[in-house]
Amino acid sequence: MHSLRTFAAADSTVAASQQHIIVKQIIFTGNKVTRPHIMQRELLFAAGDVMTMDELDKRIVRSRENLLNTSLFNFVEIKKQLTGTSDVYIIIEVVERWYVFPVPIFEIVDRNFYEWWQNKSLRKTNYGFYLNWENFRGRRENIKALARFGYSERQGFQYSIPYIDKKQNDGIVITAIQTFLHEIPYTLSDNRLQYFKSDGTFSRKEYKANIRYTHRQGINKTFSLTAGYQHNIISDTILQLNDSYFQSGQKTESYPMISFEYKDDARDIRNYPLSGYFLSLEFTKMGVGVNDKDPSLTYIIIHGKKFWKLNTRWSTAVSAKFKLSGQNDVPFYNQQALGFEGDVIRGYDKYVINGENFALFKTGLKYNIIKPGVFKMPVGLPESFTRIPFALYANLFFDAGYVKDKRFYYGNPLSNSWQYSFGAGLDFVTYYDLVLRGEFAVNKLGNTGIFFHLTAPI
Repeated sequence: MHSLRTFAAADSTVAASQQHIIVKQIIFTGNKVTRPHIMQRELLFAAGDVMTMDELDKRIVRSRENLLNTSLFNFVEIKKQLTGTSDVYIIIEVVERWYVFPVPIFEIVDRNFYEWWQNKSLRKTNYGFYLNWENFRGRRENIKALARFGYSERQGFQYSIPYIDKKQNDGIVITAIQTFLHEIPYTLSDNRLQYFKSDGTFSRKEYKANIRYTHRQGINKTFSLTAGYQHNIISDTILQLNDSYFQSGQKTESYPMISFEYKDDARDIRNYPLSGYFLSLEFTKMGVGVNDKDPSLTYIIIHGKKFWKLNTRWSTAVSAKFKLSGQNDVPFYNQQALGFEGDVIRGYDKYVINGENFALFKTGLKYNIIKPGVFKMPVGLPESFTRIPFALYANLFFDAGYVKDKRFYYGNPLSNSWQYSFGAGLDFVTYYDLVLRGEFAVNKLGNTGIFFHLTAPI
């Protein structure tokens, strides 16, 4: 009899999960700023949809991840309430982030923490004011204004409108920025950037303006087309130190730029993914090359990542990125490969490996030491700050990369040969997309060290 009851209960559960239901209404709560139609854009269901309960549960999980990936909310909870036999009400509760950040600027200019730590000097500092107004008007628009002075001066403005049409597919981003630098790298020696500093005049001035059109297809796929113009000026001394700094061999250069990019981003949580994939393809053309003095550079970047959640604690990831240039005479100013932003072989933080083409591979194995939780601060601050999410992961990694350099390889032994590293680290994940990452790494050269970063490793 007991077995018969067990089978009967199981059959009842299966039948309920396969029962067709109707999404009667979607109720949003906690969105004091964000417009409901912005949130609805991320959902995989709408009022009036008919589906099985199993299918609805799957869509709720993914819709919650989509809402978190907008970076508009610290917390998202989706509940369902069944009334009658088939009507389901969906309640979506969110805790919004703090969207307006008027921030005074005081920052170190060095390329990374390791580079600054070698000198421990406050001489390379910037000061000023930065305004970042996210979710402007509750429509996921973004306004950025920057007035930075000091060691490297920069003033700029950007206005991002994700949706300019009723279907919420098309958007536009307008950017204008000028940068004045006293100290700049003028060459690479022994895979270390060599700097020149001018106390009086600026060593380099840059003026950039561009407009980007974006088209979002469904949830994961985005196409963008960017058109812009750039004007650069270097000092007489920089030109004397490196007459291949610009392609023109002159002090100044100006050129139009056009770029096309495709992204397919199906990661679960983008700031620290454990499952899903990411794929991007970028094509960029700089200048038209009417004569020998005009820049004419073309490159393609292909980037793919894959994440697997092995069980509740273990996960793994791989990443591959390739840059292919259309010419072999890329000038120093445009010859950027490994050692900048996220394009780094871990353990090579103090090196720069430049060239026309590169391949970069990263692998990682993670173990969740402290499962995701929430710490509540007992203070009278807005809810955007009092509930702090946290998680801690241990990881093992292996990275490898290759840079092809046909122009400046002399005196830079790390180019035109495979480099690799391995090591272990800890990742502390918290709110506002912040990842505090510390790693111990060993590279091919036998160098060891502990390195710190503020983004996910892959």
